[in-house]
Amino acid sequence: MFVEKCFTERARIEQGAQGVSKSGPESRKDFFHYLSHTIDPDTGKTYSNDELFGESESLIIAGSDTSAISLAAAFFYLARYPHAQEKLAREVKSAFPSVNDIKGGPALHSCQYLRAFIDETMRMSPPVPADLAREVQAGGIVVDGQYISEGMKVSTASYCMHHNPDIYPEPFDFRPERWIVDKKDGCGVSPESVSLAESAFMPFSAGPRGCVGKNLAYLEMSLALAKIVYNFEIRRDPSSNLGGGSPDAIRGRGINDQYQLRDVFVAIRDGPMVQLTKRTHED
Repeated sequence: MFVEKCFTERARIEQGAQGVSKSGPESRKDFFHYLSHTIDPDTGKTYSNDELFGESESLIIAGSDTSAISLAAAFFYLARYPHAQEKLAREVKSAFPSVNDIKGGPALHSCQYLRAFIDETMRMSPPVPADLAREVQAGGIVVDGQYISEGMKVSTASYCMHHNPDIYPEPFDFRPERWIVDKKDGCGVSPESVSLAESAFMPFSAGPRGCVGKNLAYLEMSLALAKIVYNFEIRRDPSSNLGGGSPDAIRGRGINDQYQLRDVFVAIRDGPMVQLTKRTHED
């Protein structure tokens, strides 16, 4: 219902009912605008309403909620790990002369710790904790010496992969440096360790059916975090542990400094509650 309502209203606006999307420099050109004006090279026609609705559904559900989950988790870890936050702020400030200069491009791409922070956030708290199941094809398959018969539904949860201690040492420690090759400054690990970590990292799934919006999601999160830490210091609200684990919670929920998720295909979560303080020019 929510997606249908959004689609109906946006389609009405695009058709000019409110005069918002008329051609000109001030017209609104969002994803829907370009989709609704795209011409299929095979048919020479624009997308049908059913096709537009399908694309809109993907953009709203898969393209926004997952990024929102990861940004919420990032706020949690920024507040819980102030040393990582300050390292991130220094990197962003050294790459951009002002917050208005922060945009996609080589400078943003050069922010290595920013990308490592985002990857460590999604490793610790993947927005889709359990992967999509796949059906074994005719003849079955052998995986790591274990035979799986045809017709079986199998999957590997990204949360489990991301917390495998054989791949990620101290898997419940938030450590962005595990994604950075050591440059003799003490920040990073060996190239082999980074390669191993990347091989098991799948917050966007993997293979030909992986998330088509991966690069866009990285851009969204990078821009949001870079601009926020440039302008603000993020602190934990001392009166709230919302989003964190508790020693008194059920098994698996006892880690205070891990952002807690509940798997319902995409994750549902609470919090965190944080406090933002404007950074001074010298910070």
